[in-house]
Amino acid sequence: MSEPQQQRPTLEEMVAAGRAFEQRMRAAQAELGQALVTGRSVDGTVVVLASGLGQVKAVRVSPAVFDRRDLTGLQDAIVQSIRAAGANAAALAGEMMGAIEINVH
Repeated sequence: MSEPQQQRPTLEEMVAAGRAFEQRMRAAQAELGQALVTGRSVDGTVVVLASGLGQVKAVRVSPAVFDRRDLTGLQDAIVQSIRAAGANAAALAGEMMGAIEINVH
């Protein structure tokens, strides 16, 4: 017994699917541009606010940092916060855009 053949999509259907995919990606990109994520240093002294696209918007430093006068510690805290904000932006993008699946027939 032979299996029924799958009907192949027409060129018009493939173009329409491509346009719909592009529209969803553009909408998700616009939403990510408006979203805000945060990143915190391990010690909590620095907080970075970034867009969902990973663009740094603000850096907030606890006044306690200045009492300690630990320049190296402050630099490390800033780097940690920026990395955490980037990771959170990437996670948000993954949630919003999901896995990309492309079917070629």
